[in-house]
Amino acid sequence: MLTQLFSRLLRIVGLLAAVLSAISATLLWSAAPPVGLRNIDPLVLRNSMVAVLFIFGVAATLIAAFSPARKWLLLKTAVFALAGFSNAAALGAGSAVPFQGTTSVIAVVCELGLAVLTLVTFMDSVQKKNPQSKF
Repeated sequence: MLTQLFSRLLRIVGLLAAVLSAISATLLWSAAPPVGLRNIDPLVLRNSMVAVLFIFGVAATLIAAFSPARKWLLLKTAVFALAGFSNAAALGAGSAVPFQGTTSVIAVVCELGLAVLTLVTFMDSVQKKNPQSKF
């Protein structure tokens, strides 16, 4: 059932995850740099987290979500997992801001759910091509 609705779910949840990642990156960018860091420059930490969120959380997620649905499934799984982990990294104690934590958590759930869904779709496509496979 999920694999039949895969293309629609991919686009809807992918767009939602990208929007939430963009909101998180914008909130991080607009907040003051974190304080209390001795070994890392706070401004560099904030700017690098914003760049990682925009690259992996927004751009890569949109590219993967709106590319042909049943092509490059393993690459899409890796992209969604990396986007989810980049949002999770933005939840660090030194860099998170209040509302950004909520949007990042929802984006992590959406992106990791997309990674699992894409992997299940890949296993289904392997099973259809080769019924004797171990998947």
